[in-house]
Amino acid sequence: MTNRSRAWRRRKARLILGKIQGTKDWIINQFEDSKTKPGVAVKPRKAFKAKKAQDLRRAWQLNEDLVDGIAG
Repeated sequence: MTNRSRAWRRRKARLILGKIQGTKDWIINQFEDSKTKPGVAVKPRKAFKAKKAQDLRRAWQLNEDLVDGIAG
């Protein structure tokens, strides 16, 4: 028999319990009607707006690529 530590047993227990909980949640979601619950709708994400520093880095990288002949 292999000698297992208490930490190993706790990790395995968390793994198994997490799988059981995930399965339980999945089964419950099969029978729930998401339209009847308020606040279930996913919030729309805001469009990503690049910061000035990011724009400068991109411009610098494009210029370097043009000089090296990689881009275009």
